[in-house]
Amino acid sequence: MTAIPRTEIMAVSEARACLTEITAIFRAEGAAAGIVVFGNRRVPEAAIVPFEIIEMLDPIIEDMVISARIRERDANDSGIRYTLDEIAKKYGLEEIQ
Repeated sequence: MTAIPRTEIMAVSEARACLTEITAIFRAEGAAAGIVVFGNRRVPEAAIVPFEIIEMLDPIIEDMVISARIRERDANDSGIRYTLDEIAKKYGLEEIQ
């Protein structure tokens, strides 16, 4: 098994050609294998990550996704609020007691 360079950014074609090898290294070394970063013209655009690392980071990733959604909603929030009674009246529903 040839060592995959861990500190350099691989070209997309190089990463594609090494996928089987990368998978074998991940299988053998797990999280200790680290990540493989690649991109067009060796500009970092994406990473291949051992699934063991994804499992460890899953709660953090979930929090980041939720946070991004909240920031987007906050940015688009008009600030207008309605009570449940106002909504019921608007749509001709019974008033809530």
